[in-house]
Amino acid sequence: MMNLKREKSACPVRVVAPYELNRTINIKPADAGKTVLDFFDERFPYLGRDIWIDRINHGWITEGTQPVSSDFTIKPHLRLNHFSPKVKEPAVASDIRVLDETDDWLAVYKPAPLPMHQGGRYYKNTLLYMLKEMGYDNLKMVHRLDAVTSGVVLLAKHKESAKNLRVAFESGLVRKVYHAVVLGEMTEPITIEVPIRRKRGFVFECGEGLTGAKSAITKFFPEEVQDGKTVVRCEPLTGRTHQIRLHLKYAGFPIVDDPIYGPNGDDSGQKLQNSAISLRSSGIEIDELDIRVNH
Repeated sequence: MMNLKREKSACPVRVVAPYELNRTINIKPADAGKTVLDFFDERFPYLGRDIWIDRINHGWITEGTQPVSSDFTIKPHLRLNHFSPKVKEPAVASDIRVLDETDDWLAVYKPAPLPMHQGGRYYKNTLLYMLKEMGYDNLKMVHRLDAVTSGVVLLAKHKESAKNLRVAFESGLVRKVYHAVVLGEMTEPITIEVPIRRKRGFVFECGEGLTGAKSAITKFFPEEVQDGKTVVRCEPLTGRTHQIRLHLKYAGFPIVDDPIYGPNGDDSGQKLQNSAISLRSSGIEIDELDIRVNH
């Protein structure tokens, strides 16, 4: 369990040298009608609008091989190419540990901060890329942990096991348990059922009546109360991005050191998340598939 008095221990850090990278971005229907500049500025706000203007003017954003202008209007399912001549990825925790594996799946301890997969500022400094370097190629994600969340991750080794595991996750056969240290004294269990949607960039929001929001349910159980803080067991019944963090904030018990949704959080989309927070995935149980992994 996560103790209120625990100290964050030092973790090995991974740094990669700058490199060139070409990325392909598929435009979703919800973004159709925006200009290229507005799309990139909204999707990746941490870089700033001036940086995106400079990249567009350099011809680094193209449709096929044709550079696009800042006011180019994007259409649904359009494929844009984004060239970066010198990618500098943030350093990440590198203490990855394989906890268990079979011919079908791999259970891994993911440290934080470390993203699961490519996106935003990260490509080589991701769990999937690092596992590939360790000899685990073509792994399939069946669930995710936030970059700032540490704990147990289950990955499929082939398409058939990925299908079976996804069915288990989606049908409710899976029991996922997390522990968080929150501000405030939670004295009794609570259940939050509030939908979630993307707000801006990699920041999300929850609330009733939000257009395009997806349903989300989380159960919370207080386990230890001390000095105005509580260790809370968190059991998400759905798997939305930032669900536990958002629902704890909504309930009035934000995670103590969450830079986005915490007591002093900044949810503008400008703030980078470069450190672990007090939220840990503590275990996964899938009874019918005989998988029980606890950390």
